[in-house]
Amino acid sequence: MRNAWQLVRHAGGAPSAVLTLAAALLAAVVVLVVAGSGSMKVIGAAVAGGLFIAGGAMSGNPRLFALYGLMVAVPFDLSKRFGTIIAKMGGETSLRAEFSDVFLVVLLAYLVSDIATGRLRGLRIPKLTLIWLAILCMGLATVFWGTYRMTAAHEVVRMAKVTLLFIVLCNEFGTPQRLLHGAAGLSLGVLLQAMVGMYQYITKQHLGLDILGETGAGTLDQLAADSVRGQGVFRVGAFLNHPNIFGAYLAALLPMSLAVYMLQRGGPIKLLCLLASSLGAAALMASLSRSGWLSFAVACTVLVMLVLLHGRMRMKALLPAGAAAIVLMVVLAAFAEQIVTRIFESKPDAVLGRAEYTRTAMGVIEAKPWLGHGLNSYVYVAPPYTRYGPRKAAEVYKNWLPPVHNIYLLWTAETGLVGLALHLALMLALLKVAVNNLKVKNETLFMINVACLCGVVALLVDGIFSFTLRINSVMRVFWVLAAMIMAVHYLRLVEPRPAATPAPADAR
Repeated sequence: MRNAWQLVRHAGGAPSAVLTLAAALLAAVVVLVVAGSGSMKVIGAAVAGGLFIAGGAMSGNPRLFALYGLMVAVPFDLSKRFGTIIAKMGGETSLRAEFSDVFLVVLLAYLVSDIATGRLRGLRIPKLTLIWLAILCMGLATVFWGTYRMTAAHEVVRMAKVTLLFIVLCNEFGTPQRLLHGAAGLSLGVLLQAMVGMYQYITKQHLGLDILGETGAGTLDQLAADSVRGQGVFRVGAFLNHPNIFGAYLAALLPMSLAVYMLQRGGPIKLLCLLASSLGAAALMASLSRSGWLSFAVACTVLVMLVLLHGRMRMKALLPAGAAAIVLMVVLAAFAEQIVTRIFESKPDAVLGRAEYTRTAMGVIEAKPWLGHGLNSYVYVAPPYTRYGPRKAAEVYKNWLPPVHNIYLLWTAETGLVGLALHLALMLALLKVAVNNLKVKNETLFMINVACLCGVVALLVDGIFSFTLRINSVMRVFWVLAAMIMAVHYLRLVEPRPAATPAPADAR
């Protein structure tokens, strides 16, 4: 065996060459098996896996490649489901392994390696994680002692996964440059989704990529008929499952692209963010999501105010901010007719439906105001509180009862006033950290923190009109933004402080 290994070394020059050949032969066998399976899902997954491995190897920096991959993969709903699948809205529906998990596992492995080799002394786990874990424990109580245990377990597992995402990224974003790469990765994801959205808008076609999260053809037909009075409209959703989710995603992340564009003096990242901002704004208009428009408007207002209040960035960002404003005005002008029609000619059904869902939610809350009915149980407990009653509700809603379109009422219905207080405490704690981060001296950290603050504000505003914070893609986006805010916090704490000016001799 020893002689054989020496022969390999002499023949191949290095053991890695032999390992590469062996990996290639194994890959060829896998490709043959997969191709013979006849399953497009299996073939697609194998091709994606092969591209991931090849991309990581060719990049020369697999860790950075995984970070970009995670930022791009965050909004995708591509996943493999396990166990019981519960078809409903308002929360997780199954246990699943997701596309983004691949990149998260790679980053987790690097993090474990850093700790094992001493490059990282320990994990940074923000205190606000404890608030989230308290809500998770309320879900665990439902799993063990509640009525709807399986659906609660699905939500608890998802909460645990985003907790892991949050902690990994809090430690991964260890330098301003790393945070800038994360922001660029998010902007790359926005650009990709916006390109798909604009292609949908131009062609007015369903692409048939439901497996990637494209809005289903049936949903598109329903939205076309129900959105505007007297005419059919085509609403784009890219790979975010629904135009309103797409709108929330863009409203949360477009401030990031705008902020980095204003920050960078040139180079590929600036160009990337310019394209992401321009196409993203156009795709947001094409989504016809009124909640997305409002959330983005609020986020942009906060962004402009905070940049103008910053002494150094005010002058540096003036020219690029003006260019961005011109682009946004051009986009608004191009979509002016659609915007006016959507605002003033929308069918009243959506508003009336939301009012009906709110009345139902208030009845659910009044029944168990303090601890709620159990995590992820809303659509099961709500029917008796509708104006139709439990039997009629099943017929009216065709066994697909929508959850209340208000995340705060949904939290209260399921986890009670105690759970609502915990959720609000989490949000306020995060916002407090973000506001304190405005004191940071590093301009890259300042602009990324401002963008994250604007993104969180956008999602909180959107939550008044929807439950998108319970959607996988948007929930992950929130925790990525939260991790960036906490990473800026940690970097701010170790910033060198200016040396104290010596006191005059006569004052001593």
